[in-house]
Amino acid sequence: MLVKFKIAVLRIISLWRCLWLRRRGFRFGSGCFVDGKPYTKMARGSKVELGNDVTLISNPRHNPLITHPMNIRTLSAEARISLADHVGVSGCSLVCCNSISVGEYTIIGPDTLIYDSEGHNYSPETGWRIRTVRSGRPISIGKKCFIGARCMILSGVSIGDNCVVAAGTVVTRDVPAGHHASGNPASIKPLPKILGGPGRKKPLVDTTRSN
Repeated sequence: MLVKFKIAVLRIISLWRCLWLRRRGFRFGSGCFVDGKPYTKMARGSKVELGNDVTLISNPRHNPLITHPMNIRTLSAEARISLADHVGVSGCSLVCCNSISVGEYTIIGPDTLIYDSEGHNYSPETGWRIRTVRSGRPISIGKKCFIGARCMILSGVSIGDNCVVAAGTVVTRDVPAGHHASGNPASIKPLPKILGGPGRKKPLVDTTRSN
C-alpha cells in the first residue's frame, strides 16, 4: 500500500513538472515521466519535442550515478531537440544550436554531454574567442541505443540503430548501426547479433591453420 502511495505521489509531481516545462516551451507526448527539476533555458523560436513515455531523471534517488540535474538548453532560434517515444535520459546535458535527435527506446546515462556546436571560433589575431558559437552540425542517435555514463557526443556525429557507447567514450565520428564504441577517441567494433549487431567479421581463432 505504501509503495502504491509513493508511486502516486511521484506521478503527481511528474505531472506538475511536465506542466512547468510546457510553460517553458516544451512539447510532450502522453505518459512522460519527469523526476526532479531539470535546468532549462530556451532561445526564442527553438523547440524541444518529447514523444510518448519519455523519461527525464534529475533526481539521484532514482539513479544513484546522477551528480547534477538534466541540463537542456537551446542556443539559437533554429535549434531543435527531439526525443522519440520511450527514450530514457538521466542527468545529462543536451545543448543544441542546430539539431539533436534521439530515436525510440534509446537510453542515455548520467553526466553525458551531447553538444552540436564547436563551442568557440579561432582568430589568428585574437586566438580563441570567448563568445560561444551559436551554430552547429546536427547530431543524430538512432533507435534502441545504449549510451553509457559520462560520454561526450560531439557535433556532426550520427550514431546508428542498436549501438552501444561505453561509459566515458568520446564520439567524434559516425558509429554505424549495430556497433560498439569505446575509448577516447572512440574505437568502433561490430556488436554480436544477439545485441542487434552484424556479428564478428572474423573468428577469434584461425580455424584454417593446421596443427
